[in-house]
Amino acid sequence: MHLSLKWLNFGASSAKSAGAAEATGGGGDGVGPICIGSVDGWLRAEIARTYLEQAGIGVHLQPETVGSVYGFVSGPLAAVYLWVPASQAEEATRLFAELDFGEA
Repeated sequence: MHLSLKWLNFGASSAKSAGAAEATGGGGDGVGPICIGSVDGWLRAEIARTYLEQAGIGVHLQPETVGSVYGFVSGPLAAVYLWVPASQAEEATRLFAELDFGEA
């Protein structure tokens, strides 16, 4: 299955886009994806995604490959990374920090 996100723009090739790609971790015009953090497992990832999307922030979830293949639900191999557009990264980081999953 191919997932296409509107704010992922990896096809641009101008010098300005190359600088934006270095700064944001993606290509395009400075709206490339930024990883704002990770959570342990899909349930927490879906909670975080819902919280951010209710604030108007687009979120893409990317699981650890090994964890998704073997079905791990906790631990470092069950990590799910949250990616947001660069233009929303500051607000998303602030909101993500508000989440408390009871981890010490």
